[in-house]
Amino acid sequence: MEIKNLDSSVSSSDNDLDLLYLFSLVWEKKRLVLSITSLAAILSVIFSLNLSNIYTSKSLLIPSQPEDSLSSKIGDLSALGNIAGISLPESEVSQSQEGVARINSFDFFSNSFMPNIKLENLMAVKSWDLKNNKLIYDKKIFDHDTNTWVRKVKFPKKKKPSLQEAYEIFSEIFEINQDKKTSFVNISIDHHSPIIAKKWLDIIIYQINESMREADKEKAKQSIAFLNEVQDSTNIQAIKDVSSSLLEKQMQTLMLASSNQDYVFEIIDRPIAPEKKSKPSRSLICIIGTILGFILSLLAVFIDHYYKKLIIKKT
Repeated sequence: MEIKNLDSSVSSSDNDLDLLYLFSLVWEKKRLVLSITSLAAILSVIFSLNLSNIYTSKSLLIPSQPEDSLSSKIGDLSALGNIAGISLPESEVSQSQEGVARINSFDFFSNSFMPNIKLENLMAVKSWDLKNNKLIYDKKIFDHDTNTWVRKVKFPKKKKPSLQEAYEIFSEIFEINQDKKTSFVNISIDHHSPIIAKKWLDIIIYQINESMREADKEKAKQSIAFLNEVQDSTNIQAIKDVSSSLLEKQMQTLMLASSNQDYVFEIIDRPIAPEKKSKPSRSLICIIGTILGFILSLLAVFIDHYYKKLIIKKT
């Protein structure tokens, strides 16, 4: 036991000596440490100041209709299918879940969103002039004076970005999430201009309601036409009863879609043009840059010391 205590005390003493030695080494090179750390701090400040402000517009939505799944909507239709000898698949996807999926889709982006915005506002904006409310474009990408794309890219990319390339950029600045418990939908978008961020969210919310409303109206019209044909072409009372019930529901769907502008989502908290930027966090960038500079200076001191020590041993 005594021998173990002696070893423990010796080990502790050695550790103290090592720490003191390292501290004295750093203190000896304090000018180098201070210089590298200061340089890193200055560079991080310059870097952060050159970053453009990004503004985030947000909105809170709620499903306009009760969260009935698709399986419940076609429950009565399955009766008609059973009579006709057809097995209908079931699904647990609600209308709001379908809406979220559609908003995230490339089809919605290309057909409902892009026709309502300018491509250069998504792909070529460098910063935003707050005083004049003016977008500043990257001249290496887009020449605003001549309204032409001037960026240099390699095949298969073209000077004018494709919809697929634009969709990739859009996916990085856009976010939508639905709470499974409450069904509330949080939606947000980032942009250099807070005004455009708000405008784009308004477009997305309006277009998803409008596109799904028109789609359901068209489906309801087709279903009504089909059910009318069924009633006219059969003498079986059971089929007529089921088709009449379905016809009534399709008429209700058509009336609801025609009268309700907020067909899929109602707005609880409307998008606004934020006054404060959401990023970058310049203070955090400066702190991280300074810490990294300090660590780099320590590495430089230790590498220089052990390198000189290695040379002395060889000589």
